[in-house]
Formats: sequence, C-alpha cells, structure tokens
Amino acid sequence: MAKRHPSLVSLSHDHHHGLALALRLRQGDKALLNDGWTHDRREQAKSVEDFYHTELSHHFIAEEKALFPSMRRHVPESSHLIDRLVLQHREMEEIVSHVSVAATHDLATLLVRLGEVLDQHIRTEERELFPMYEEKISENVARAIQVEMDRLRGLKGEAQPSSTQRREPQRGNA
Repeated sequence: MAKRHPSLVSLSHDHHHGLALALRLRQGDKALLNDGWTHDRREQAKSVEDFYHTELSHHFIAEEKALFPSMRRHVPESSHLIDRLVLQHREMEEIVSHVSVAATHDLATLLVRLGEVLDQHIRTEERELFPMYEEKISENVARAIQVEMDRLRGLKGEAQPSSTQRREPQRGNA
C-alpha cells in the first residue's frame, strides 16, 4: 500500500489485517493453515465474528462518524463513492449476522462472499477514497478527523476505556 497521510495510517493498518482475512476467506480450503487458521468453516465463522466485534465494527464506526461526514462536507464529489462504501459496510454486517446460524452448505458461500466484499471495499478505500482525501483535505481538517477517529476507536466496547481515557472510580450508593 502507498504511504498514507498520518491521519489515515490506523485505517490502512486495519486494512492490512482485513485483506489477510479476505484472502483466507476467498481461498477456502486452499488457504494456508497458519496463525490459528483452519479449514473448518464453523471455526472460520467464529474467527470472522470475533474479528468483526473486536476490529471491523469499530473501524466502520470511525469511518461513518468521522471520516465519511468530513469527506462529504469538504469533498462533495466523494459522496457517491461514500454511498457505495456504506452499502458495503451494511452488506458485510448482514453477512456476519448470518454466519453463526447458517447451514453448513451455505456457510462456505457466505464466507467467500464476505471475503470478496471485504477485499473490494478495502481496495476501493485505498485506491480511490484515500487519494482523494490526501489531495483535497487540509491539514487542519485531517487533524480534526484523526482526533475524532481516535476518540471513536477508543470507545471499543465502552466498558473498556482506552489508554488515553481516564478511568473514573466507581462510587457506591452511600
């Protein structure tokens, strides 16, 4: 991937992990068995759900609440592209919601489709959206976007404060 604006580095880092998962999902039984990966589709489905809940959902939130609105505001010509990316977010969420309950014969199809959509989505952001951002977003706006994305990504599961958030002591009812 190309060298990214500092405000996009964390998203590009996520994309690296997402592309690795997408490749494994698309390869199915031909995927390399390393890093705990298995050819068992039920185990793959569990890995996908874990990845979604620990990484992907937070990535989507940062994009949809910070990056995309700012892009629409400051780069109006990005709106059609952002519409397509948001639809892909919803499609991936829909697939993830079905993998735990899918019949075995449907599971392989769902997982391959998720891999395809995830791969296409990441490549669209890296090749189209991010270059547009880097060309048209000012440094001040980029800094504000990064601060907001960091704040949103720090809210992973709200019960777990990020290292930059102060943990308030719990007070009992006296």
